[in-house]
Amino acid sequence: MCGRFTLKTPVANWLADLFPTWQDGNAFANENVPIELTRARYNIAPSQSILVVHVDADGRPVLEGMRWGLLPSWADALSVGYNMINARSESIAEKPSFRPSLVDKRCVILADGYYEWKKRSSKIKEPYWIHQPGEGVFAMAGLWAENFKIRVPDSGCNSIRSTTIITTPSNSDTESLHDRMPAIFFDAEQVSHWLAPELNHTRFSTQLLEQLMPSDPGSLITRRVTTAVNTVKTDSESLLYPAQ
Repeated sequence: MCGRFTLKTPVANWLADLFPTWQDGNAFANENVPIELTRARYNIAPSQSILVVHVDADGRPVLEGMRWGLLPSWADALSVGYNMINARSESIAEKPSFRPSLVDKRCVILADGYYEWKKRSSKIKEPYWIHQPGEGVFAMAGLWAENFKIRVPDSGCNSIRSTTIITTPSNSDTESLHDRMPAIFFDAEQVSHWLAPELNHTRFSTQLLEQLMPSDPGSLITRRVTTAVNTVKTDSESLLYPAQ
């Protein structure tokens, strides 16, 4: 699964790596993103607002903040039952909570690493930061939804947009830590193919699902880090230092 992640890479860097044809700021259809979402973040957790990229019907990229934890359109409260931070790739085409989003509400969630906990005993779990060898940015495949039944106090919005991260079985890099991992795209071509509006039809579901595969062996490395990451409010670069 993916329950915490990081995004410390500056905006200009992930634009260059994952959206090279969109580097002109005017290319984005929506840039109303809170400044706090563009700063370095080392302990991003569920229910927080995270940076999401999707495309509109004309294929224009949309950058915005969404709540992490998908709330289907029919949910009427911020309850645990409708707070899905992950979606299994094997079932998103069948489950009512995800099936509509697979058709025309696909997105990517930007990250440069994520955390997983290795169980050592019934009481001890060691946190690991999982990242590319060069600590570069990547995109996690996701789905999003818009809910008009739930109002966020003091937001001034009449709806709430939320997102979930799609997971696949783990690869050999991460299987010792957990049996699931995010579906990761490492380059612009993969991202573009996942977001392509011309695939917005149920007949393309199989083609979309084929993109959601475990990462190639050797594409990720793991680093045991401090248990300070267990506290959501802790957010500093020191969380990534190797555990002593």
